[in-house]
Amino acid sequence: MVDRYRSCSFWFDELPGELTPRDSLHGPIEVDVAIVGAGYTGLWTAYYLAKADDHLRIAVIEKAIAGFGASGRNGGWVSPAFSVPAARVAKRYGRAAALALQQAMLAAVDEVGRVADAGRAAVGFAVGIVLYLALILAGSSIATAVATEKSTRISEVLLAVLKPSQLLVGTVLGVGLLALVQIAALAVPVIIGLISGSTLVVPAAAAGDIGLAVLWFVLGMMLYAFVFAALATLVEKPTEIGSATMPINALLIGSYLIAVTITVAYPNGLASVLASLFPLSAPLVMPIRWASGLVPPWQLALSMTLVAASALLVAAFASRIYARGLARTGRRLKLREVLRD
Repeated sequence: MVDRYRSCSFWFDELPGELTPRDSLHGPIEVDVAIVGAGYTGLWTAYYLAKADDHLRIAVIEKAIAGFGASGRNGGWVSPAFSVPAARVAKRYGRAAALALQQAMLAAVDEVGRVADAGRAAVGFAVGIVLYLALILAGSSIATAVATEKSTRISEVLLAVLKPSQLLVGTVLGVGLLALVQIAALAVPVIIGLISGSTLVVPAAAAGDIGLAVLWFVLGMMLYAFVFAALATLVEKPTEIGSATMPINALLIGSYLIAVTITVAYPNGLASVLASLFPLSAPLVMPIRWASGLVPPWQLALSMTLVAASALLVAAFASRIYARGLARTGRRLKLREVLRD
């Protein structure tokens, strides 16, 4: 166990886990490209070679540990500064050459950020898909449970000992917890892959995004679940659930499409910003936008606050529909007549 490299630079200090070098080579190996030195230059060279041709057999050999080059030991930050002043470069090679050099240095910083965020963006995209499926499936399960209780008159028995609001909250919490367990089950293969040392790699910055996804699921469930339950009380038979919940499903699908088409490509575009702050679309849009690394923390906090506040208002409104819808049986109800009573 070797962790003495952590104090060498900021770069090493921010790496998660123990900094333990891999085992030495046990004998000769045959590769297409051998890179001696796993400093930044060696690592970037190996990265771009692998991107250019994924069939290449590449070996990077390092005496100490990957990243232990001059730059890795000297702070480990990214800077567009050049060791020679721009005026001296311009005097010797011309102004155009000095400008081209500075532009290349600036582009290199952008490229480092792009590569670093590429894995995080992929995780954010996966999180968006999981959240969408979880909210859709959990909402449908809640609606089916409520419609079944109403059609079989089970709700009438339960209402004899419970208030409508208590029954509504109990149904939402029960199905919501089940959906949360299902999401956790999806994470098990990823965790096993990481622990077993497979080629599966999750960027360090994405770990927080995954944890944030759980919070977004809770907020999304608070917002949407009560609506699904309320709309389910309008039907007479469980087979009518699809048409009754079509408006809220359309809203979820629309939010998901915005997230995976517009937000992925333009995370700071006007449409993405507005959709990530609008409470009814934020649970699906903001997680993907946040994974881009371009969202100010205050926008994340504002989005969560708006969703939580909207969820409380929606829950109060849905409770009225739920109580009135359960009490009326014999035919399918329309939303406007329930609201009019």
